[in-house]
Amino acid sequence: MQPITFSPDRPAKLAPVDPVHWLQEPLRTWSGSRTEYPRAASVSTIFEGVAEEHPDAIALIQDPIKLTYKELNARANGLAHRLREVGVKPETLVACCFERSIEMIVAILAVLKAGGAYVPLDPAYPKARLDLILEDTGRPLILTQKSLASSILVEHSGRILLFAAPESFLSSEPEQNLEAAAGPKNLAYVMYTSGSTGRPKGVAVEHRGIVRLVRGANYCPFGPDETFLQFAPISFDASTFEIWGALLNGSQLVLMPPKSTSLEDLIRAIRKHSVTTLWLTAGLFHLMVEEHPDGLGTLRQLLAGGDVLSPRHVRLFLERAPNTTLINGYGPTENTTFTCCHVMRAGDFLPDSIPIGKPISNTRVYLLDENMIPVSVGEIGELYAAGDGIARGYLNDPDGTAAKFLLDPFTEEPNQRMYRTGDLARWRPDGIIEFVGRADNQVKILGHRIEPAEIEAVLERHGQVKQTCVVARVENGSKRLAVYFVPSSSGPTIEELRDFATSQLPQHMVPAFFVKLSALPLSDNGKVDRAALSKLEIAPNQPSATPSVPASELERTLVQLWQRVLKVTTVGLDDNFFDLGGDSLLLVAVHSNLQKTLQTELPVTDLFEFPTIRKLAEHLGEAKSTSPKLSDAQERARRQREAFVRFRGRSSDGEL
Repeated sequence: MQPITFSPDRPAKLAPVDPVHWLQEPLRTWSGSRTEYPRAASVSTIFEGVAEEHPDAIALIQDPIKLTYKELNARANGLAHRLREVGVKPETLVACCFERSIEMIVAILAVLKAGGAYVPLDPAYPKARLDLILEDTGRPLILTQKSLASSILVEHSGRILLFAAPESFLSSEPEQNLEAAAGPKNLAYVMYTSGSTGRPKGVAVEHRGIVRLVRGANYCPFGPDETFLQFAPISFDASTFEIWGALLNGSQLVLMPPKSTSLEDLIRAIRKHSVTTLWLTAGLFHLMVEEHPDGLGTLRQLLAGGDVLSPRHVRLFLERAPNTTLINGYGPTENTTFTCCHVMRAGDFLPDSIPIGKPISNTRVYLLDENMIPVSVGEIGELYAAGDGIARGYLNDPDGTAAKFLLDPFTEEPNQRMYRTGDLARWRPDGIIEFVGRADNQVKILGHRIEPAEIEAVLERHGQVKQTCVVARVENGSKRLAVYFVPSSSGPTIEELRDFATSQLPQHMVPAFFVKLSALPLSDNGKVDRAALSKLEIAPNQPSATPSVPASELERTLVQLWQRVLKVTTVGLDDNFFDLGGDSLLLVAVHSNLQKTLQTELPVTDLFEFPTIRKLAEHLGEAKSTSPKLSDAQERARRQREAFVRFRGRSSDGEL
């Protein structure tokens, strides 16, 4: 059967007359099902009910601190009263900039209790990115911690409310619940994803979307017996599942430390706190299976996604963890984290392509052709998501909202909408959905949904760049971004353009490879030939022309390890790991292998702090008592270190 050809530029066509007629059995049954859940309640009122029912149960753990549900509720109430005093009400946006901490959880819960909506700001983002988000949200009140207010937020004008500990202003605020202000259709958060226009898009999610994700759900168990690990950055929508999956069901929520963590740290936290439920991006899942195949076997359920799961790694994991259920989670931020899930257990038949499964409860999925007619079983169609998880739309972008959020013609309920994902998929004969690819140029890198056009638009703001094209390449077994650029006669150099990209973009959007060309290849229709670019052989960025000979056994070990992980033949002692095409996930692999080789524990932050063979060997050998001043390349690595919480696939898109 010939696949359908989709044009990313095609306008959405109107559905045919009486479109419900086209959605026949079994497609009508497969498209989704309803379950009972508190559809009319807000996140904050459900939490308050859980806190009343389980007041003495442990809600939050971040060593050595533990908070019960009663204590968490009281602390959030104190901050919520303060937020009400400063004008927070329904639909009020409050920017929240925190490292992963108990204070972060208290802050977002307090914003919702006050009736507002939180806007997560990732402390690892460059100032330019934070400026764009704050500008788009109307320069809202910023709720943050003292260390960030005096560092990354120091130049930001506007109101900043510091929140650090309960012994601050909260001690004088009431601890009782506030009168409910927000309902299920009020805004809960605005989360930013990559945008094809060159600016990030703010996805506006309502309370009902969150509640539908974690209450009455059919894809995994929730309840007081579960312990979740909070590992994703708050700016990544996997955190929605982690945080509210726990706190709206009476579970324990264990917070990983805010700074960089190794695979071994992750495993220790899982075992120490008897974590039952964990989310990982596909990239980190694959790495964990490779490096520590038995490290996740104590979990009851492991959710992985953000990109295609490798069947080999899935099989190996289920063989080594026969008591753990593995769930492939798929879904865009615009449908509140998960749209489809595929549940796998030891002994299940696993096809060569891991499917994305079936729609989760209270979610509908349609696979439509170019005329908006449902495709038959086995045919490829574009995936549209509908149901109670659909976001309100894009903040301050009515045109973008109208293009992606369409009236749902396949339901008899009035005013229902569906979201056009741009993903291509097909129904299997058993009603399970297989992901096929994209209808446009959007890519997933380390779990994050990335629009190459946004990166291109940013790089072309550089005064010495004439043209750019960003494509995804498979290098070292994983997808990596490469930018091909045509400079003006005066530059820039690869190093200068990389520094510019780092100053403007989140680290997961900075290309691993920069390739200078005299002209970009064109296809027969005069457009840039992305396929031709992706086939070009590229060398690592700026390796040493005459690499130094390793002077010690440690340097030789590091050189061999980098060559193996980066799959390069030449590594100079002063080459920067990230300039050679490395990323945070590959660095985790280096760290894990290095600990095994040296038979000692070392902080993964050391590898970010000393990103060259020479400096790392000197540091490990304690050849110098003080570290040298960071070069520009090391400064980039420092920012990557601070952003390391994304090593889940960068920590992947926000997307699943």
